[in-house]
Amino acid sequence: MSETLDLRSVAKIGRPPGPIHATLRPPGSKSLSNRALLLAAIARGPTRIHGCLDADDTVLMLGCLDQLGVKVHRTGPQIADGLELSGDPRVGVATGEPTLNVGTAGTVARFLTAALAGAREPAWDAVIVDGSPRMRERPMDTLLSALTELGARFEWRGVPGALPVRVLGGRGLSGGRIILERPASSQFVSALLIAGCSALGPVSIELREGTPARPYVDMTLAVIESFGGSATWSNDGTTLVVEPRELQGCPRYVVEPDASAASYLLTLPLIWGGEVTIPELGSASLQGDAAFCRVLERFGASVEQTPDSTTVRGGAALRGQQLDLTDMPDMTLTAAVLALFAAGPTRIRGVEVLRHHESDRLAAGATELRKLGAEVVEHEDGLDIEPPANGPRRGVAIDTYLDHRMAMAFAMVGEVQINDPRCVDKTFPRYFEVLAQLGFPVTQ
Repeated sequence: MSETLDLRSVAKIGRPPGPIHATLRPPGSKSLSNRALLLAAIARGPTRIHGCLDADDTVLMLGCLDQLGVKVHRTGPQIADGLELSGDPRVGVATGEPTLNVGTAGTVARFLTAALAGAREPAWDAVIVDGSPRMRERPMDTLLSALTELGARFEWRGVPGALPVRVLGGRGLSGGRIILERPASSQFVSALLIAGCSALGPVSIELREGTPARPYVDMTLAVIESFGGSATWSNDGTTLVVEPRELQGCPRYVVEPDASAASYLLTLPLIWGGEVTIPELGSASLQGDAAFCRVLERFGASVEQTPDSTTVRGGAALRGQQLDLTDMPDMTLTAAVLALFAAGPTRIRGVEVLRHHESDRLAAGATELRKLGAEVVEHEDGLDIEPPANGPRRGVAIDTYLDHRMAMAFAMVGEVQINDPRCVDKTFPRYFEVLAQLGFPVTQ
């Protein structure tokens, strides 16, 4: 097998010759990488980041930072080898009115817009933030309304409530109290936390009717702390408080392997037998998705997890489950595909947020599961899945809707055709190469 597969319009996935036995380290966490990159850019002083993800979403973040005049230096031939950033609380030194393209990256769109809003007396006059057609459909109004309450200034350049948006330079955010009623995404909360680090006064964020995907918010708090910031939950767990404190560069920030990417690899033994170990990713992880192994355990896997590694063994009969994935919505498609191989129905709830991702993942997932023979009932916040009696249909062409998680989840089935496979470049560019290394025939 060549090191890089030439996959363009389709990837045909066969079945492995036998059980899978492997120890694998997925690429760095997208969520941690983009948080660390942005905080390094707005902190005072140098930062070194090791293990950064090298994929579309981080390349988009780095490209935007470059346009803003943030100095980034590679310490090796690969991004993961190390990056050195020279931060500036003004969010770069560019002048005039740069236009930034965030592509399909929600973390870049939300986090960077918030950081720009919080910049104090920047060198630039304004910054236009724009993205792909799909990103222009994803909501931004809740975030920008909250930032406006804190003193930020914006102009909508297209449909109000969505990109493109023009961020006007100013004296930063004043601080104050924000109330969010059922925010559609944890990214809004994390973005406000990042902006609050640069505010002139304390920022409190009251979350009513719960916090979507709270582990991602906790991750943001941990990364802020690594850069010398102060952001904490109130005692009752309903309000976040950010104290104004200038962020400082981090001498060494190490990015964990991506737990979402690891989920596909850890699920393979349940479908095909064998065992997979992911080093450097365990119960001490900052990523909530690292707990997905416990969902696999409920389906029937044998799981061993230490603070810094996870091993999953398959071979047992699988049982359908009732799952609340509120805290790990990105695991929905992985669980839904696994449900095809379980005895009995699987019910997934708490993931309404997936309606506004790279695709409407609930609608897209339901459509492709039905192609494979499952009976699926779609709900506003989840799916009911009745697996096919004799296993998934073989030779089915799976549409990915330009969504990396659709491609990676449905490829696990084997004996399928994945359309537009290069959408995995968003977070796991070598995913199909890894499948080939594990024994799956992968061809154009």
